[in-house]
Amino acid sequence: MSVSSHLNPEPERRLWTIHDNMRRAAVIADFKLGALAFFSLLEIALLRLDSAFGLIATAIVFLMAVVLVICLFAVSPFVETVARAPLRDHRLDQDGADSLISARDLASRPHMELVNQLDRYLGGGVTATPYYEDIVGHIAVTARAVVRKQRLFSLSCVPALLAQLLLAFLLSSRQV
Repeated sequence: MSVSSHLNPEPERRLWTIHDNMRRAAVIADFKLGALAFFSLLEIALLRLDSAFGLIATAIVFLMAVVLVICLFAVSPFVETVARAPLRDHRLDQDGADSLISARDLASRPHMELVNQLDRYLGGGVTATPYYEDIVGHIAVTARAVVRKQRLFSLSCVPALLAQLLLAFLLSSRQV
């Protein structure tokens, strides 16, 4: 038994709490992406029913199709990576943020650095067994997935917003 496990007898419970928070954030991100994809499909179907809209409607359908592709890419389990570079937010390096609560803060650190920081953050005990380090690995992977999904959701909102502006223009010009 190490000294750090003597200081904190329950690191597993605390690590699983952090992991559950990351999983909840992933579910919320999946829900947002699913809702955006659903409304994109609905809008595409409604615009395809009325062929009187013309070129602007085609542009809206194209933008909503781009939204669908981004949403599908975001929820795909085949794009999970363990590489640190493409998932890292370099703005965190400049801020020097030391909080380990949000997915963004957790995803910005490599595995061993995260193990050591969580060991200090939780009062010790994380480095006592490799099992706890494996839990930290699951936390890191989940946090990276959450950050990726949140970024892709933000990216998919851009063409969705542009499509809604075009639709508003289309509907206002049709009423005149």
